[in-house]
Amino acid sequence: MQIEDIGEFGLIGELARLLPQGEGVVRGIGDDAAVLAGRRRDSYLLLATDSIAEGVHFRRRTAPRRVGRKALAANLSDIAAMGGLPLWAVVSLGLPVGTPVRYCREIYRGLADLAEKFSLSVVGGDTFRSPGGVMISIAVVGEVEKNRCVLRSGARPGDVICLTGRLGVPARQKHLDFTPRIRESRFLGESTPPTAMIDVSDGLFADLARICRASGVGAVIGESSIPVAESVRRRGTAAVIKTAGKGEEFELLLSLPPAAAEELCRALPAALDTPLTAIGRIVADPARLELIDRRGAARPLPADGYQHFR
Repeated sequence: MQIEDIGEFGLIGELARLLPQGEGVVRGIGDDAAVLAGRRRDSYLLLATDSIAEGVHFRRRTAPRRVGRKALAANLSDIAAMGGLPLWAVVSLGLPVGTPVRYCREIYRGLADLAEKFSLSVVGGDTFRSPGGVMISIAVVGEVEKNRCVLRSGARPGDVICLTGRLGVPARQKHLDFTPRIRESRFLGESTPPTAMIDVSDGLFADLARICRASGVGAVIGESSIPVAESVRRRGTAAVIKTAGKGEEFELLLSLPPAAAEELCRALPAALDTPLTAIGRIVADPARLELIDRRGAARPLPADGYQHFR
């Protein structure tokens, strides 16, 4: 059996079974970040890690400042998906022989730009020789109040499925320049925290299916309700589905009780100028994962989504 036979998440499942879980672990492998015993009685610590590699997530000709920013932003998006605030980070940088020092400085300037925006301290890390391209791996520690911590496993039948922002916005290369939805996540948690949440890194359909598996529920969403760029909508159903299935949008996908969803879909745009759109409902049957097309016909939720080993 090869890793492409089981995929990224099959591999994670295989490896997770080999690892012990000690005292202080509230939630280990299986969410956007690990949830650990906190510094205070009313909070948890969050630990997230992510890596990007040349040739997979960026090209050498990509401005290194944007590369560094993206490497940190992907981690902060995971902290946002848990309802938390970032505190500290460590950075490991893999470099081929012959990499210009100026290139490395620019990577770190990109990191520093975003770290300053979110009051994050980069407190250490590692550098090593890479046999191939440039690689950046970051681990971030965050914090979240216990009553605001959001897992993937809390969605309940009747909850409204909501999505921040719009997918397929063409104004810039969003996967390089997106701003993690930390402020939006914190706003959502102020009154009625989401029952479940995930960041859309592997595609809307794949990430919604992960919430459903973790929560033991199903979902029905409407194609016409998915918020996409107008240029995508004009190209029709196939374009909407293709865009929704693509990864690296880094919007927040969440479930909310109906009354809270109605209120927050008004309040979030007013407060932060970020759209929040109701796109469907959580249902009790875990086998029911459906997309309703513009004519009202139901079809199975597309299996689209980014896979590392496909």
